[in-house]
Amino acid sequence: MRVAFDQIEIEVNYLGYVAPKPGWFIAAHSHQQYEMHFITKGKGINKFESGQIEFYKNVVYMAPPGEVHEQFSDLQDPMEIFFMPFSIMGLKKDLPRIYAPFPLIQNELQTIRQLQENLGALNIFHVQMRLIELIWKIISPSLEQEKTEEHRGSPHTASVYTSSQQIVEQAIVYIHNHKLENPGIEEIAAVCHISSRQLSRVFTQAMHSTIHAFIQHERYLWACRELLQTHKPIEEISEELHLGSKQYFSSWFKSFSLKSPMVYRNDNYG
Repeated sequence: MRVAFDQIEIEVNYLGYVAPKPGWFIAAHSHQQYEMHFITKGKGINKFESGQIEFYKNVVYMAPPGEVHEQFSDLQDPMEIFFMPFSIMGLKKDLPRIYAPFPLIQNELQTIRQLQENLGALNIFHVQMRLIELIWKIISPSLEQEKTEEHRGSPHTASVYTSSQQIVEQAIVYIHNHKLENPGIEEIAAVCHISSRQLSRVFTQAMHSTIHAFIQHERYLWACRELLQTHKPIEEISEELHLGSKQYFSSWFKSFSLKSPMVYRNDNYG
């Protein structure tokens, strides 16, 4: 799927995975797209034409299009990698490689991978949307710098871009932090200091989703994580989401997964 952030479009299809087996390696290869790597366990080496860098737990690495690289897992401390190829449209020039800390992501990536394997086409949209959010979080500083350089000497144009970008980012951050409370559009608009009508327009244009749908998808993904990664009773998860009864929670959950919470949990861990 493809999502637009003002003049920039990001397209991603899937999340790949390499299990932490001792001494694995991937032979030299390249991609026409960007490729994001999340190292979530162990350590290893990424070699490319001009040198090499060490991979270790809680690091993210983005390879630009055309980069030839090969990867080697450590024998004693095997490396686990989640990876995703993706495209960016609307850039004047390719972004440079990114190599930076990105901790506390392993559980979420594992949940996304499980959802990706178990969900049908109806809900794969929600998984891909979350992958694009992760990509945006990592690359947005570089994109902002590129836009600043491009519009240097034209403050008005740069301001329009940054304003729309920041509105969407601020709304997403607020939703992530308050999704359990099921915030309304008026509440989010007040935080962003704009009208609810303007927020709805900007958000829908950027994310190809209404705010209400986006919030419910975030709440659904949170519920999936709790079902897969904890032993909380279903009633407790329902209460944390402020959904009231277990029966209502089950009906709400089935509208996304086509399975009840209990069946979903048992299918994965039963």
